[in-house]
Amino acid sequence: MEVSSLFDAVFWQKAWEEALALDQTREQAKKSVDVWNRRAKSYNDHAGTESGNMRVEETLAFLDAYGIFNRKLRILDLGCGPGNFSLAFAERGHEVVALDPAAKMLDMLAEKLQAKPDCKALISTVQADWHTLSLAEYGWNGYFDLVFASMTPGVSDIETLQKSMAAAKHHVYLSRFAGARTHPSVEKIWNQFQAKPYYSLSLDVLFPHNWLYAMGYRPVQHFARWEREHTQTLDDAVEEIKNVLALRMDLDEVAEEAIRCYVEERVDREGMFTEVKGATSAMLLWNVEKRVLTRLGG
Repeated sequence: MEVSSLFDAVFWQKAWEEALALDQTREQAKKSVDVWNRRAKSYNDHAGTESGNMRVEETLAFLDAYGIFNRKLRILDLGCGPGNFSLAFAERGHEVVALDPAAKMLDMLAEKLQAKPDCKALISTVQADWHTLSLAEYGWNGYFDLVFASMTPGVSDIETLQKSMAAAKHHVYLSRFAGARTHPSVEKIWNQFQAKPYYSLSLDVLFPHNWLYAMGYRPVQHFARWEREHTQTLDDAVEEIKNVLALRMDLDEVAEEAIRCYVEERVDREGMFTEVKGATSAMLLWNVEKRVLTRLGG
């Protein structure tokens, strides 16, 4: 390989496509939405934990550091999930479009908005898949001051990344994993039935960051580490492990039995299952006009 190829955006696009091909051994789009609908309640519960709230605060501090919120914005929360970030933006007075393909996730946000009338007036929800959504149909070309995509499978390749940039008038925020996650139960079951490693290479920040750089953008970057001890009932643990694995593999009766046995062997006397989960994420922020961002006070 020639060193010069590392400065070629096509090189990183092809590398990302190869990583996706390794990760996606079957069509997952419809199943993924079904899984996210099933995970909505537990995902919402996790987002409301201390570590989840700290993640929101750290993200807002990162955006604040570059003056992103120095005026009222129109924001697209792409893959909003249960809406923690949408609420945080609205609480600051920003207008938000909260988009997610999973109806149950949007239901979680709607429940929260019932107690926050001021935020409700600023947040509109859209149930749609970013992969197939037409910007022209929604009138979203260059419409948003900030397109915000936090750990969402909606931005999964060059095409969906470019769409997020096309929807932005000024800035795009994208967070991805930076290295492998820690999820012992899922990894253990995965390794029983799959020959390749559990970590999805295509979800790593390496590809979008280097593609952006090769294209002449200069994204600023911040790494964040989270780790938490998670305790839940036997049945809840089994269901969560099944739902996480279902995003990447087909689960038959043998696999489901292996999951239940794994959890049953590790519950305490009260029937509770505890494990430590964690990950390092990378936050990227860039200007779609290729302007270099300056840290305030820096």
